[in-house]
Amino acid sequence: MNEPNLEVMSKVISKGKTSLLKLCENFKVDYKIEALLDISDTAIPGNTIVVHAELDTFIDPRTTKQIMNEMYLINGIGFAMTKFLVDFYGITHYTPFVYGDVAYMPMTGASRNNADWIAVHFLECYEQVEKKAYFVTKSGHKIQLGFPRGNLERRLHNVYFLMKCSLRILGMMINIGSCHLEYECNKLFSMYDRCRCDLHSRICLLNSLPMFYWNLIEFMLMNQGIEGLGQNETKKYYHQNLTRIKKLY
Repeated sequence: MNEPNLEVMSKVISKGKTSLLKLCENFKVDYKIEALLDISDTAIPGNTIVVHAELDTFIDPRTTKQIMNEMYLINGIGFAMTKFLVDFYGITHYTPFVYGDVAYMPMTGASRNNADWIAVHFLECYEQVEKKAYFVTKSGHKIQLGFPRGNLERRLHNVYFLMKCSLRILGMMINIGSCHLEYECNKLFSMYDRCRCDLHSRICLLNSLPMFYWNLIEFMLMNQGIEGLGQNETKKYYHQNLTRIKKLY
């Protein structure tokens, strides 16, 4: 990136700078969170440093995992759309939270453990320096997070791809009602709009809304926890009932 070295920035928010932060116990989760820093393994009162676009920075008693799981209170479906998309496209690690033009990316695997999260839709610039990642948000916050494994650029590429997929799905749904989905993607990642990688070449698989619904139903039925012969019979039963519901008898 043609950006100044973010590693030497002053006033960087990190886990080592908590002495001036206050504990907030009644924060309602929203999409204006810019970053979540996990401090659950420290002696500091509270479990998460929250960096917020309007409320600045504070400590929350909930863990990062608990806060991210409360995203369903905003959109009603939580991680469901993301889980479908990563399964559909075979993106097997570091599942982000994606819904439309909103995306939160974990720095490490977050399915079982607490992790640091960054709001991709708020990023102004970023840089990876060995096993650390540095971010500047649109509100001016400068954030340092650990990034122990992988390539930050590649990870952001995949998250942006999932954002485009999510927007395409929501757009198709809204267009049925003769409405138009308006959104503004982060211009920082506009270079990915011209990407011709294998992943981007398969975004057209979402062009058919009936096919999307079929794949979504298949995904839901395959994740009921039923295995073996019972799984196939259960899928057949539900498909028959879903077909009947679609018709007017």
